Amino acid sequence: MSCLPRMARASSFQACLPASMSCLPSMARASPSLPATSSTCTTPTVVPAGPVLLGQLASGVSQAVEMNNGTKELAETPRMALVATEEDDNEPMPCAFGNYVLLVTFVKSANYTVVLPTAHNYSASLGGGGWLAGLIVAVAFAPGLLSLPLAPRILRNGYKPGLSAMVLLCAIGNACYGLGQLAGSLWLLVAGQALSGLLWGACGRALAQHVVYACCGKSRRSAWTARNGNIGFLGMGMGPVVAAGLSKVSFKVAALSVDEYTAPGWFFCVVWLLMLLVLPLIPEPERRFETGFVRCTNGEERKCVVWPDGKTLWCLFSVMVCAGTVAVWETSAAIVTQRYFGWSVRSTSLFIGAVFLSSMIGGELVRCLLKRKPSLHELDVTVTGLAMILICSSMLYKYLPSSQSPTHSYEVTYTLGSILVLNAANYSRNYSVAMALRSAASVSGEMKDMAVGAQAAFMMTGRSGGALLGMGLAAMPGGANASAGLVTGISGFCLLLLALPKLHSAIREV
Repeated sequence: MSCLPRMARASSFQACLPASMSCLPSMARASPSLPATSSTCTTPTVVPAGPVLLGQLASGVSQAVEMNNGTKELAETPRMALVATEEDDNEPMPCAFGNYVLLVTFVKSANYTVVLPTAHNYSASLGGGGWLAGLIVAVAFAPGLLSLPLAPRILRNGYKPGLSAMVLLCAIGNACYGLGQLAGSLWLLVAGQALSGLLWGACGRALAQHVVYACCGKSRRSAWTARNGNIGFLGMGMGPVVAAGLSKVSFKVAALSVDEYTAPGWFFCVVWLLMLLVLPLIPEPERRFETGFVRCTNGEERKCVVWPDGKTLWCLFSVMVCAGTVAVWETSAAIVTQRYFGWSVRSTSLFIGAVFLSSMIGGELVRCLLKRKPSLHELDVTVTGLAMILICSSMLYKYLPSSQSPTHSYEVTYTLGSILVLNAANYSRNYSVAMALRSAASVSGEMKDMAVGAQAAFMMTGRSGGALLGMGLAAMPGGANASAGLVTGISGFCLLLLALPKLHSAIREV
């Protein structure tokens, strides 16, 4: 094997050096005036100038030492330009921008759930049914799938322009939701919800994970991802609480009526406009950990993995299952509590909010547990959560005949089952996202970039599909059992996939 002819080309030399350490002794003795010779590499060549050669040697030795120490990412992605060093692995998320991203997650989640207690009645007042109400809720996320392919282009040069556009669209969309009653049109509600969710894919879900991998050290990424998920659950809990507070609002401005149906739209329109005013005060974060790729100069075509492997796909599917579980429950609970239990809009709102808040607390407890016990694998947490969803969803069924009115025992079991299912779905989703991104990053940087968009797509698909099916099924006769059966089925299927050969062990190695 001859390495010295490649030394005239620096990019090829760096690719060759770690695999051919037998050439190092002779190269280390080379000087600007003498040709380099070696017992194993004897072909004469032109040697670079001393400072250039020393820089190449230092880079090669550094890469070799990292490979010998078991640096997995370097071994599997030799063409990745690693910007950050091991000393920066504990670098925290930039405070101001990180907190703003968390605030966006909180407000968007609250904006999504604030309409749950009243969406069905709002739709009925305009001549719509349960499925149209489900569509109104579902399109709050579904259009974001259209913007996901644009995420690399939107986020390439900065985060703030994309965030500004998304926040502005959210404000306009909520204004449309508030105007739906005045216009007497269900489709204005649908259009407003779709407009507010249009950029959520690229500038919401994908942006949050892009920030984690570009601005945050390795050792803090899983914890920050979990915190972002928990903040989202906190927002989903506060949305119904806000709805409960707005349920007593009723006044008119000329022909415009502001009541329990339209007030959520106007309230969050103001909130998003305030956030738009705050954004210019937040500095753009430094992307210390962003990775790029060195293009091959020797004519060799770069091989890129464009499809995730089995372990990454399972993690992504788990994200969709957990997101779907949350959506099915939250939309069906708004109907079950009012139709079967006879609760008011205010009581339903407080109930949904309390369940989400308990899930946020449970997610934070699990995050602290993993921090104290690093030996506990995230896969164990995820599988435990999916098993809890499967088992505890049995408490959501209405076992009494439809002719018999529900008793207080059904209310108690439904409440307890809701708390357990939502807690499990929260932390299972958080660590499924973390495992999916880490699994993809272990293959290549390109795979990681693909997984950032894929996890957002899977999550929004689960939320949108679950919202549509949850409210649509719950509005049908026997809908409580249909929605509960959907939760049982998807969680059981996800666990069943782990029986595939070597899949469980492959995920544990991530």
